[in-house]
Amino acid sequence: MAAWQRDIDEIRKLLLEIEAGRGGYCTLPQAAAAAMMLPLDGCLPEAGARKLAYHLELLESAGFARFSRLAGGNWVVHGLTWAGHEFLDNIRCDNAWGAAKDRREALGGFSMAILAELARDLMRARAFAAGG
Repeated sequence: MAAWQRDIDEIRKLLLEIEAGRGGYCTLPQAAAAAMMLPLDGCLPEAGARKLAYHLELLESAGFARFSRLAGGNWVVHGLTWAGHEFLDNIRCDNAWGAAKDRREALGGFSMAILAELARDLMRARAFAAGG
């Protein structure tokens, strides 16, 4: 049975990849691709493919990114949305990201909305401190 848990590090990694220009993802498992005699380039093992598809769906449903889904488990990236860029701008800095994750873990977790606000507040504090 698949675990359907949101992995915030996976969300951040995908946002960074999309911003950097990644054009697509393959969520067709390697075994399925091999059975259909398709190229295995970009295909992941079953668990990894399910995790990737789930997190791409989360990005889309949260309004952070836009995709088209093609046959064979291929996702074409159409880019980040305004909300996706805003969220990424607040979690891009490794120090702010680490601090936000530490607080989340210390509390046993909290929503992405709170994580986004916390990261924004951390970045705001760094910006004001840098401005002297």
